[in-house]
Amino acid sequence: MTQGSTSDNITLLRDNFAAIFPDLGDVQLGRVREAIKQSYADRGWALGTRGEIPPFATFYDLLKADPKPDKGLMTRLAELADYGLFESTTGAPSLLDNATPTLVQIHSSQNEVLQRAFSTFVLHNLYQSMFRRGTQSRITHAIIFDEAHRAARLKLIPTMAKECRKYGLSFVVASQEAKDFDSSLFNAVANYLALRVNEADAKLMAKIFASSDKVTLYADRIKQMAKFKAWFYSEGMRSPLPVALAG
Repeated sequence: MTQGSTSDNITLLRDNFAAIFPDLGDVQLGRVREAIKQSYADRGWALGTRGEIPPFATFYDLLKADPKPDKGLMTRLAELADYGLFESTTGAPSLLDNATPTLVQIHSSQNEVLQRAFSTFVLHNLYQSMFRRGTQSRITHAIIFDEAHRAARLKLIPTMAKECRKYGLSFVVASQEAKDFDSSLFNAVANYLALRVNEADAKLMAKIFASSDKVTLYADRIKQMAKFKAWFYSEGMRSPLPVALAG
C-alpha cells in the first residue's frame, strides 16, 4: 500500500461511516477521518514511508480518548462497537482467497444500522482485496450483492463497478427499486435484468434500454411484466429481450 492508496483508503473509510450514518455532519466525519489518519501515522506511515496496518479499532480508541469527544458521534460508534464491528482480526483471509461460494448473511440482526455497517465493510474489504491481488486475466469471482439498498449511499459501489472487471471480478447488484442506486452506477453497468417495477423506475430503465422514440413503449412493457418474467439488456444490443426466470 502506497502513501496515495493509504490516503484513498482513509477517505473510503470515512465515506463508509457517512453511508452508515447519513445524519453525521462534515465536522463529525472530519473527526473520523483524522482519527483514522492518526492511527496510520502512529504505525509509521508517512510520506514515502510504509508502516504497519493498524487494527481497525485503533481509530475508535483514539476518538474515545479525546478529552472533548463528540457525544453524538461516539453514541453512534458505540452502538457498532457493542455488536463487535471493530473487533476485526489482523491478517484474516480475504473472501477472494476462497474458491468456494461464500454467503455473508446480515439479516440475523433486525438493526438496520448494523446491517448497513456490515454490508458496507464487507464490500470495502473486497475492494481492498482486489487491489492487493492485482489485475487478472479472467473472471475468478462473482460478487452478488442482494438488497443493495442497504448500502445505497456508499460511493464505493459505482467506483467498484467501474474497476472490478480488470481485477477478475463480476459485480452484480440487485434491489427492488432503481432509485436505490447512485446515477453514476448506470454508466458502469454492462448488463441489466429488469423485473416489473413502478412507473418512475420503469421510465428510468426504458431510457437505458431503448431509443428516445420507444421509451414510453418499453416503460409500459416493464410496468406490465408478468411474474417471473423480465427484460434483459446488454451493451451492444439494439433492443432488450424478454426472458423467463427459472423457478
